[in-house]
Amino acid sequence: MPEKINQFLDSVCAHIKYKSIHQEVRDELHSHINELKDVFSQETQDEESALDMAITAMGDCDIVGKNLNKQHQPQTEWSLIGLATIIALIGGIVMYMSSYSIQTVNFERYLTSVLLGIGVMVSLYFFDYTKLKKLALLLYLLSLAVLVFGVKNGQTVNGQIYFFSSRIGFISSQLIIMPLLISFAGFVDAGRGKGGIAIIKLLIFGLIASFLMLRFYTISLALTFTFLFAVILIIAVLRNHFYGRKKLQLICLTGTGSLFGLAFFSWFILDTFRLNRILYFFSKEADPLGSGYQQKIADMILSTSNFFGKTTETLNGRGIIELMPEITTNYALVNVIATLGWATGIVLVLTVAAFVCRMLSTTRRIKNSYGFYLSLSACSALSFQFMIGIMLNFNLLPAHSVSIPFVSYGGTGYIISMALVGIILSIWRRNNLIPTSTQITNGNVDSFIKYNDGRLIINFRT
Repeated sequence: MPEKINQFLDSVCAHIKYKSIHQEVRDELHSHINELKDVFSQETQDEESALDMAITAMGDCDIVGKNLNKQHQPQTEWSLIGLATIIALIGGIVMYMSSYSIQTVNFERYLTSVLLGIGVMVSLYFFDYTKLKKLALLLYLLSLAVLVFGVKNGQTVNGQIYFFSSRIGFISSQLIIMPLLISFAGFVDAGRGKGGIAIIKLLIFGLIASFLMLRFYTISLALTFTFLFAVILIIAVLRNHFYGRKKLQLICLTGTGSLFGLAFFSWFILDTFRLNRILYFFSKEADPLGSGYQQKIADMILSTSNFFGKTTETLNGRGIIELMPEITTNYALVNVIATLGWATGIVLVLTVAAFVCRMLSTTRRIKNSYGFYLSLSACSALSFQFMIGIMLNFNLLPAHSVSIPFVSYGGTGYIISMALVGIILSIWRRNNLIPTSTQITNGNVDSFIKYNDGRLIINFRT
C-alpha cells in the first residue's frame, strides 16, 4: 500500500476511538481511493497525480475521521433500562411487603439475587457478544448433558429439578433455556444461505432438546423452548435467511410442527393427572380443594382487591392473601394487585407491554445477523414469560409453574431475566461497532461512499 494512502488512513483512524472497527474502515476507504484513482487515471496518465487527486477527493482526513467516530459510537438503550427498572421496583416493593406476610419472603436473599442480577446484566452489557457465536455447539452439548445429569443427580421440588449447593438451590430447568437459545442463534446464523439442509439440521437439534425436556422435565419447559425455537426458525425463513423457496420451507416447518403437536397431544392425554388438571381448569368447582383451588382463590382476590392499597378481605377468619398458594412466585401479579391495588397492577401490565414492544423494536433494528437472532431469542424468551405469567394470573391458563420476570420471587429466574436484558443491551451497544462484510459499490443510492459527476459523496447515515 502506498505511503500516502497509509498516512491518510492513519489520520482518519486516529479520530475513531473504537479500535475494533479500524481495519474495516481502512479496507473500505482504501478500496474507494483505488476506485477514484482509476477514475482520475482516465484524465491523466500520471499515476502519482491520479493518486493525489483521489486522496484529495476523499476530503479532509480530520473531518472524515470525526464523522466516522460519531457513526461508530456505542449505543445504550436507556428506555429499555428505564422500563425494566420500573417493573423491578414494583416487584421489589411487593417482595418487601410480602416479607412480613404469612408466606414469608427472605428479603435479604431477594436483594442478593437483585444485586447479582444487576451485576450479570452490566457485565454482559460490556461483553462482546460475538464471542458466543463460536461456542454454539459446545453450549448445545453442555445443555444436553445438564438435562440428563439433572434427572440423575438433582432433586425434584414442585415439578422443578434443583441442583443444591450448600444453602443455595439452582433450578436447572430454568438455567437450561439460556445456553440453548445462545447455541441456536449461532446455528441459525451459521446456516445462512445453506438452504433446506440447514433447516433439517436445526430441526434435528431442536427436536432432540425438546424430547429430552419432555421426557425428563416439566411440560412448561418443553413448550417454552419449542415455542421460542419455532419463533426463531420461522422468522429466519420469512427473512429468507437460508435462501431457496420460502413457501416450501414454511410448509415443511408446518408439517414438522403438526407432527410434533400430534405426538405431544397423544402423550399428554395418556397422563391422567395432567388431563384432569386441564379439565378442572374449565370447571373449577369440579375440584375446588385440589386442582381448582388456586384459580378459585385468585378469582376471589382479584374480585375483592381495592383500586388503591392492600385488600382487607378475609375468608374463614384469615386474610385472603394468606390462603393463596405460590402468591409470591407463580401468582406474583395477583400479589401486586392484592397488596398495592388494581392501579399498580394496571401500571405494571402497561409497563410490561411497553417493555416488550421496545425489545421488539430494538431487535428489529439490529444490523448484524448473529446479533439479530441472539437478540430475538432473548426478546422472545422474556416476552413469552411475561405473556404466560400474566395470563396465568388472570386465570386464562391452567395452573403451572411459571414466573413473571423481575416480579416473582426466585433467585435463579431473576438473574436469568437480567442476563437476557444484558444480552439485548450488549447487542444494541455494538450495533454500529461490529464490522460487516458488506461491500459498497459505486452508484448505489445507499452507498457509504460514491462518486458522481466529479463529486465524492460520503453518506454517514447508511
